[in-house]
Order: sequence, then structure tokens, then C-alpha cells
Amino acid sequence: MKRIRLEVTTNTGGDGTATDSAGGFGSLYAIQMVDGTFDDGVDITLTCEQGEMSIPVFAKSNFNSDSIAYPRVLEQLATDGTNLTTHCEPLVFGKVKATVAQGGNAKTGAFILYIREL
Repeated sequence: MKRIRLEVTTNTGGDGTATDSAGGFGSLYAIQMVDGTFDDGVDITLTCEQGEMSIPVFAKSNFNSDSIAYPRVLEQLATDGTNLTTHCEPLVFGKVKATVAQGGNAKTGAFILYIREL
């Protein structure tokens, strides 16, 4: 299992980003959110960046304390794209980017991704 740690420091507006330069390919098993010094009510979005594509793999609003999440996405039927009732781990391909909003002025935190390599 690959472990990617993204350290984010916010600007004066409370926003910040961090991108993993190595990238990865696999399925996202879990995300550990490290609150650090962020203000309460942080919004986080994790995306995979590949060429001109930016695919969201996880989002959480108003995160306030250290926690871990196990993101899953709905599976679709191959013949017509309708949603099934089953879920799977989201695909990670390319560079992973964390975007934080409402984190407070010059605050820090981290996001640790656990990726099952394919």
C-alpha cells in the first residue's frame, strides 16, 4: 500500500493547496485528516490531476478534528450507466491535489492518503 502525505499551509484568505509531485495509480482505500492548526469548519477537496482532467475523489465540509475516512463511489451498470446499489474505492491516477478552504490565516494541516497500488 502506498502512503502519500500532503501538507497544506493556508494563505491570508484561509485557502491552501498541496500537490503530490510523484502521483500514483491505484484505488483510494482511506484518507487520514490531520487537523493541525486549521480553524474549525475547514472544507477539503481531494482531486486527481491527469493532463487537463481534474477528477474529485473526496470532499468533506466543516472538518474540525483529526479523523479518518474511507471514501467509496457508486458503481454503474456497464450497459447503460445506471447507478447500482454497490460501492467501490475511487480510482487514483496521476497527481493527487488537496485544496483547503476556510482554514484560517497561515494555518497548517495534513492529509495522508492510503492507496492500493494496481
